[in-house]
Amino acid sequence: MKKLFIQASCFLLLLASISSCSKKIEDDYINPDNSTTGYVGKLFTYMLMNDRIRPTYWDYATFVTGVTGKYSQFIGVTTKAQMYVPSIGYNLDRWNSYYTSGIVNQYREIQKNFNTLASTQQAEQIIYLQLAKVIYYDQTAQIVDLWGDIPFSEAGSLNSTNSLSYAKFDDASAIYDTIIGGLKKINTFLASATLSNATKTDLSKQDILLNGDLTKWRRYVNSLRLRLLMRISNVNESVAKTEVTAMLNDPATYPLVDANTNNILLNMNPSVTSFSSEGLQAGITDGATSDGPIATEYMLNTVMVANSDPRTDVFWNPGVDGYKGLSSTLTTTEQENLIAKGKLATIDSGTFVMNRNVPGVLVTAAEVSFLKAEAYERWSLGTAQTAYEAGIRQSISFYYSLNQAAVFSGYTKASVATPATASIDAYIAGSGIAYSGTTAVKLQKIGTQKWLNFFILQAGQAWAEVRRTGYPSLTFINDPSFSSALQPPVRLLYPTTEKSYNAANYAKVAAKDTRDTKIFWDVN
Repeated sequence: MKKLFIQASCFLLLLASISSCSKKIEDDYINPDNSTTGYVGKLFTYMLMNDRIRPTYWDYATFVTGVTGKYSQFIGVTTKAQMYVPSIGYNLDRWNSYYTSGIVNQYREIQKNFNTLASTQQAEQIIYLQLAKVIYYDQTAQIVDLWGDIPFSEAGSLNSTNSLSYAKFDDASAIYDTIIGGLKKINTFLASATLSNATKTDLSKQDILLNGDLTKWRRYVNSLRLRLLMRISNVNESVAKTEVTAMLNDPATYPLVDANTNNILLNMNPSVTSFSSEGLQAGITDGATSDGPIATEYMLNTVMVANSDPRTDVFWNPGVDGYKGLSSTLTTTEQENLIAKGKLATIDSGTFVMNRNVPGVLVTAAEVSFLKAEAYERWSLGTAQTAYEAGIRQSISFYYSLNQAAVFSGYTKASVATPATASIDAYIAGSGIAYSGTTAVKLQKIGTQKWLNFFILQAGQAWAEVRRTGYPSLTFINDPSFSSALQPPVRLLYPTTEKSYNAANYAKVAAKDTRDTKIFWDVN
């Protein structure tokens, strides 16, 4: 195969010399003799295909329904023994999808291959290294949000050096500092990056996330950095305030995801079963009688229905009794009877469960607007109400667009028309939603709307923000059958594999390895 490529290359160069266009050929096509240059790009593509970035059955069936969706109170759970104890095996799967079978090993492999290139090739391929680092940073922050201190600086030695060593656990706050600083440098790099025609063409194919659009990558980078700065803002307010102020006052230097057209979404091909959103179809509906797609009473009835939330129709399928969520105050038998009789609302089939066109969601304009609203309200940097109301409108528009772009297989459900502007205006002006009250009340409203916007597609971000801000204030019934886990944890326990195979390094963090040890940014 390589010989054929070489022959094809020579033939192209011969034609180019005849037509006196050799320089254009060099610019527009990657030389097959330099085969490693294409390999870095393919590794980058594979990195984006991680099962925690694209929507997959396994993620939704094991982790969203069992951990982040449950602890964010998006998914109703029947009262049962050890209902707040996550599966050890599923937590290990989440850990491994970052380390041994996913992000870290792919990033280290990209680094290793990049370092073998000649300097001229590195100049062409460095864009892949920088964009891969963005994904690496994003996923690393999510792992920190779940576990706290994690192996970071020394992780992935087998891929990077072909030698096995046991990685130390890095301090969680130091990891955040590295990521926040690194993202700022990447934004600077992307602002002045120039790509050859060949690299542009290759990047547009390999970058299945943003198709090589570096402006959108900068929006992603800066929005991710804004998220992380706000996440540390209660524990390191001076740094967060200074950096966020600089970003929000200089949008030309720090462009953000400011409109739904700029949302950072991994869109999969709905006609390809293995890579479409079949994960929602099977994952969310697994175990529907216990941890399935049932609405919670608080989210559906207290927050949404009571305020005539326009998203209700695209978030939920009404049950026999209409839009009713599961109450945690009922007995287990009463809860199971309601579920068995179909009386409770379930996650909407048209928008989510049967929709093969649901994307992987990394950042939305609504999230950015709510982050801006919080910063404006706390630090008087701008008009918080404008950002807050923009976030609500963007969220409503986003979810209706998902519903209206649905693709089904062997299923049919009519899409829902976008609510009239007057209806959305009335919702925003309603007594429970209107931007009024004390600063604490306003921050509570911002936090609640951000939580609603995340929903199951970003349940991990929702759980992190609920712990950081305390909004909304979620109430969980105690599990009297298991005294050591009466309530949901504030972090996950390290996998047993770390205790067994990385024992010396684990011993240094063992004292922190409790379900009640807060992540460093959680100071509520």
